Amino acid sequence: MLRCKPGADEFAAGMNDVLSLYDTIRANGDAYLQLFTYSRTKLTRASFKALCVVEKSEDGSNNAAHEADTLYAWEVFLLNVEG
Repeated sequence: MLRCKPGADEFAAGMNDVLSLYDTIRANGDAYLQLFTYSRTKLTRASFKALCVVEKSEDGSNNAAHEADTLYAWEVFLLNVEG
């Protein structure tokens, strides 16, 4: 287990770089359980997207452009999830 910890820590840090996703998942573990465990219910793009609520920064702020890029990448990821 100790051999895997550096990789797991790096993965968690990378997830936190994107909308603090790792901390969000840790704080709301039950809501994200279907993502990390087997379920007979098919995980769709809509159900995956419904797991997150985005609160955007004010238009024109420094963060707005970065958020737009991140949300675009998120939508591309969701399209790939759906296949």
